[in-house]
Amino acid sequence: MIDYELLHNEVVSILKLKGDPVGYRLYSDIPEDLPYLRDNLALCQVIKQVAVYGKPIAVHSENVDACVLGSYVLGLKQLPEDLAERWVKYRGFTREIYEEMIRKTHVFEAGKYKSALFAPLKHFKTIQLDPDGVVLIVNSTQAYLVLANYFSATGIKPVSDFNGYIACELLVPPVKGRSPWLTVPCGGARGLAEAQDDELWISMKPEHLEKTMSRMKQTGAKYP
Repeated sequence: MIDYELLHNEVVSILKLKGDPVGYRLYSDIPEDLPYLRDNLALCQVIKQVAVYGKPIAVHSENVDACVLGSYVLGLKQLPEDLAERWVKYRGFTREIYEEMIRKTHVFEAGKYKSALFAPLKHFKTIQLDPDGVVLIVNSTQAYLVLANYFSATGIKPVSDFNGYIACELLVPPVKGRSPWLTVPCGGARGLAEAQDDELWISMKPEHLEKTMSRMKQTGAKYP
């Protein structure tokens, strides 16, 4: 098992992120002992709050539905039946483009998971469980350091695609074997989670992050 406290501290000291690296773990049930969010937030808000405040947050279908796209990405809920009409009426989409947006969004299979835990990476040492993935909130230079050093360590190119509207889909690709994954925060993440102009989001498997940090330590690379 990876020493997640050590890896967390290496990320903080070498990359100097604006917030903690955020690990996430998906559950097929709703464990009673998780620190469930009492409010109802968007998924992007949950990720950002964990990064900024360093506290674990657990979610289920009823408390991560403030943006229906986030609960849909996690496979916790289906989209509202009138959502297409709203995007056509208020956002000027054609129905065909809306359907393409939904079809091309990375989502978990509906009903496969019932809850999820988001926590600072070091928390997974405390609970002695592996996260399914890690989210890093970075600027362009930090993103370069992560992606270039991962390639230098493995010869594997990072991946990305983006439709402009559903940044929280970045949780899905690493779990399905596409890691590291780079995305640009969407308008919702900027409005709800206050993503900044210079902010990018990377998701990756924890073992890929470990390889990246090992390479950076080996070469002395770091964020200034």
